Amino acid sequence: MDRDDTGADAPVEDETADTTMVPAIEATRTSRTGLRRAVLGAVAVVAVAGGAYAYQQVKPVVTAQRYAKVTYTVPAAPKLTAQSGETLLRIDPRHSSLTYSVDERLGGAKTSTATGTSNGIAGDIALNTSSIEKSRIGDIVVNIEQLHSNNNLRDARIRQDFLESHAHPLATFHLDEISGITGPVKAGETYTLTLTGSVTVKETTAKATFAGTATMADDGSLDATATTDIKLSRFDAGPITVAGLVSTSDDATITLKLKAVDPTKVDLPDTFDASDERAAAGDAPSFSGEIQPILESSCVSCHTTGQIGAHVVTLEKAGDAQAISDGIKTVTASGYMPPWPASDVGVPLSHKITLSKTQLAALAAWSDAGGPLDVPAATKLIAPKAATDLLPRRDVDLRVPSYQGSSSNENDYRCFVLDPKLATPKYLTGYTFLADQIDELHHAQVFHISAEQRESARQVEGKDGKSGWSCYAGPSLSGRRPDRDPGKPRHRDVGFAGQANLVAGWVPGQTPVIFPMHSGVLMEPGDALVLQIHYHFSGQATPDESGLSLQLDAPGTGVKSIRVVNPLAPVEIPCNPKDADAPLCDRTAAIEDNVKRYGPSGAGNESGLLMLCGHTPEELTKDFDGNVARSDCNLVIPEDGTIVGVLGHMHTIGNTFRLTLDPDTPDQKILLDIPKWSFDWQMNYELATPIKVKAGQPIRIECSWDRRMDPTRPPKYTVFAEGTEDEMCFGTYALIPDRQDS
Repeated sequence: MDRDDTGADAPVEDETADTTMVPAIEATRTSRTGLRRAVLGAVAVVAVAGGAYAYQQVKPVVTAQRYAKVTYTVPAAPKLTAQSGETLLRIDPRHSSLTYSVDERLGGAKTSTATGTSNGIAGDIALNTSSIEKSRIGDIVVNIEQLHSNNNLRDARIRQDFLESHAHPLATFHLDEISGITGPVKAGETYTLTLTGSVTVKETTAKATFAGTATMADDGSLDATATTDIKLSRFDAGPITVAGLVSTSDDATITLKLKAVDPTKVDLPDTFDASDERAAAGDAPSFSGEIQPILESSCVSCHTTGQIGAHVVTLEKAGDAQAISDGIKTVTASGYMPPWPASDVGVPLSHKITLSKTQLAALAAWSDAGGPLDVPAATKLIAPKAATDLLPRRDVDLRVPSYQGSSSNENDYRCFVLDPKLATPKYLTGYTFLADQIDELHHAQVFHISAEQRESARQVEGKDGKSGWSCYAGPSLSGRRPDRDPGKPRHRDVGFAGQANLVAGWVPGQTPVIFPMHSGVLMEPGDALVLQIHYHFSGQATPDESGLSLQLDAPGTGVKSIRVVNPLAPVEIPCNPKDADAPLCDRTAAIEDNVKRYGPSGAGNESGLLMLCGHTPEELTKDFDGNVARSDCNLVIPEDGTIVGVLGHMHTIGNTFRLTLDPDTPDQKILLDIPKWSFDWQMNYELATPIKVKAGQPIRIECSWDRRMDPTRPPKYTVFAEGTEDEMCFGTYALIPDRQDS
């Protein structure tokens, strides 16, 4: 909350400001003073981003690289013994397969069909040639870890996260009944039949019916094809969604193609060759001459241990790239990589990450050839100095005391003091978030606190027997704020400026930060930081020791003070009409549920923002089409200064984001436009040319959401709230004030 030196609530507008520069929202100044107090308190918990969901979505490619290669052995299946009138046949894996096919949409493009095949299949058939209906089929066993498609990254992801085939490599079809055919079997004649039984994948068994045909050859072998339709969700294997990259249907078709032979006449192998039969290495671009330079200049600085993209994939050796060569083509050709969600609409932004058409073509050709290497697989990939120079120094590393939450508190907000123990004043000019248990982290925010507030933190730390303290409403520490210097005149903001003394934030997919234009946050001796972490637990919690690495510079080096401002807007997203009867699709019930989860802020955030922005739920939902919802808020710049950077934030059904200075005027400048929201890549953007602004200057935030972006989300009327399954319309701009600390 915004507090004066004694800790009492205080208004945030500047009583001496030129009111001709303040828009209509300031006209009712007196009535809005209390409102702004309420909003400052109620909206104390606004996420910088949402990491746990993002990590679960893109995690495949982290550890999935371990499963990029498999051993092609034939699985063991129960053996049958031929009885009177039966001929024993055994499945030949060289001519047999299981194939899946599922509708897949890459990067929002037209839907296509993805297919994958395993030849690791075994089983016995006791064929009764006199009465085919009396034939017996033993359990058919398929090694699903051997499923391979035209995309080795897809294969690795399916193995790791959806089929978990490293732990459950075998699927089994158990036959209960053969129907549709009777009588003797004649060579060369094709029979239509139905196979009824059950399928077991991982630890789930479900009934299944295969429709197919069978033909016996003159040599006594049997060829059969059978198909069935399944729901991926029935086996906890989908539908597959990687936000912004790929989504699949829940409906898949499974096809069994079997050739069964007499094992006394045919030698059946224990292993088989499923190698990639693509273009020879001589037909591909040279890895060392063309591919390695692209990876090193555009990928490696982010995708090495300890950097922004390491939670997604590591590219530290040539062999790392080869293991996911198909995936590299997929993510670059679709525009998913390198990440740059911002459009070219509006003001230019610095350090834009792009690949040229020539580079994209080279990566595609190399992938199409099977990702051949002309260097040892252990060859290190090294980022150029120009890329590493964009990363902050790590002068001081600070970690939180080990904290273990509980799955009973799915969305857990926890605050920890990080004390750099400064003996002299220092500017915080950059930082790197040190993520520990990244699969548990939704986001982190960093608040600057004074020595007085540090002392008050000692009164709440560890009170529940665990490190830190619960802080849904922000740190909420009493005492003088660090921007309240008793020796200087009191500065009062114009309008709503977001959370007090918020100085940094993090989410997986967000780069380490060096503040632009040689700026930073002045910290006096005794000052500290509060790291507020939103943990999101979906299973057993693991002790976490995340933290921050700080880049610190001394005064007198020309560093300018910077502040972070947070424009916000309300969120009103009804359920799709087909879900209207779900209990939490009632707005009142949904908000009551938020209060149970997060305390008073579960209702106060949204009500405060509606008042601040002059909207009603009815107004914001009148054009809702069942999927897409929109919101906006007209705010003002709090003080004279220079905007140097911007950021946007929504959750998993975010659709579009825009932040506009002087909207609907001849001087309008779009500071950030994201036409296709990517939850995985919520980046800090530096303005190529900083923009001078005045107190009271209008600024507008606009957001839209599309429920189709996250089809797995349970139906609930969605408002501005703290959980991963809730939503936000949250912006940030970095402002270097004209007033500077001496």
